[in-house]
Amino acid sequence: MEELRNAIALLYKRKGRDSLTEREFVLSASMDLRWFPPRDAQRLLQVGLETKLLESRDGTIRPVFDVSTVEVPRDYVPTTAILAMPTPVEEDLFLRVVDAIAAKTGMDRKAVIRRVNEVQEKMDVEVEVAAMIAARQAGVDVAPFLPAVKARLQMP
Repeated sequence: MEELRNAIALLYKRKGRDSLTEREFVLSASMDLRWFPPRDAQRLLQVGLETKLLESRDGTIRPVFDVSTVEVPRDYVPTTAILAMPTPVEEDLFLRVVDAIAAKTGMDRKAVIRRVNEVQEKMDVEVEVAAMIAARQAGVDVAPFLPAVKARLQMP
């Protein structure tokens, strides 16, 4: 979480502004600072919003903390590990799908998670997609989860 806070603080300090549009945020992290490709820069924004370090209001993205109080070296470059941070929204969605599979099949959570991990490894997909595939294979109605999964993966 500290690395995410550092990345956000440095991005806003370098831009010299206290708010950015979503597009400006993504372009700054990808093109200006060359931290990540655009898709990963979008993920950085998403993680920032879901962890409540950023807020979106009236079409602008703002940090919810004072970036001037965060000391970050000028040559700082975040690692890709911050993109893999599970956020509360993702954990909740994943666990809801896992619980639905467990309820349908009678398997315990650990066994379901192992099954989801097997699907993810075999198909090389996001964990939420793997959970949806495992759910469908188990006979779970996945329709209630589709809007959340699409939103999480930023699909239309």
